[in-house]
Amino acid sequence: MRHYLAMRRPLARSLKRFFRGSSTALVLLGCVLFKGGGSISDAYAQEMAPLPALVPPPPMGTPPSPTLPNDPNSPGSVAGPGAYPAYPGAEQATVAKLDEAEREDSGRKFELFWFDAQLGASYIDMRQFSSETLAIEKASAGGPMFALGAGVRFVLLTLGVRARYNALSSFNMWQINGEIGFKIPIRNVDLLFGLHGGYSFVGSLGEGATATNSGNTQANSDAVKVRGFNAGLDLAVDYYVTPTVSVGGGFVGDFLLLNRPPVGVPAGLTPDQQAAVAADPLYQRSGTSAGLQLGGALRLGFHFGL
Repeated sequence: MRHYLAMRRPLARSLKRFFRGSSTALVLLGCVLFKGGGSISDAYAQEMAPLPALVPPPPMGTPPSPTLPNDPNSPGSVAGPGAYPAYPGAEQATVAKLDEAEREDSGRKFELFWFDAQLGASYIDMRQFSSETLAIEKASAGGPMFALGAGVRFVLLTLGVRARYNALSSFNMWQINGEIGFKIPIRNVDLLFGLHGGYSFVGSLGEGATATNSGNTQANSDAVKVRGFNAGLDLAVDYYVTPTVSVGGGFVGDFLLLNRPPVGVPAGLTPDQQAAVAADPLYQRSGTSAGLQLGGALRLGFHFGL
């Protein structure tokens, strides 16, 4: 028993010291809580503040509210200077115009190469403006005309070459031309304004086409050569039946500058004929002339591209 009491005395002293220190700590903690309680309670109150109320979505079928132009707070807007406002009406109008243009599209290709054939008529007067010892008796005539052409096209600009044959009543004339033109497309129609120029030569003259002062010495028509240059205008209209095929009509007008070299003296002439030939300008010197050509033709074209 004495031993038990001896063990309880130190334990009691330890408990008294513990509770004495604990009460002091509790007093200090109460003072701190009393002085700082306002800020802690305020922070706790702010932390536990209620969230803002959620706005319910608009009912189904309600049109959206209009978006102000260039509003940086609106969803999907592009903020900053120079930003384009979104106008649903303007967008719908643009789409409608694109749809209309697609419906009205002619469906034509981006043309790069072309080929055409022409059939018509022409009139040529080799002495229309002037004639210096041309010595061609039948220098004007009319008749059918045929032509073939080919070339390239760069949007509005066309470049090409053409061979034209004029099978006239008194003579025939070939022409080899280079062409440059401008084609203005209007839906399925092209309007052509062009220039051309090249080399012209008479293939053959009809019998009695040459004028001679040599009496009974008739010049050989095949020996008489007429050649020179031509330059003129082209006007045409082409209608595109399909993106590849076109039909139309055109008109040409040319200025001709021609030359006739001296004709060679035929062999086997009598002395009288030789004297007449020596005085005949057809054999002794060349002749020149300035003439006119007019023509029109139907056109059949083929067009290739992308």
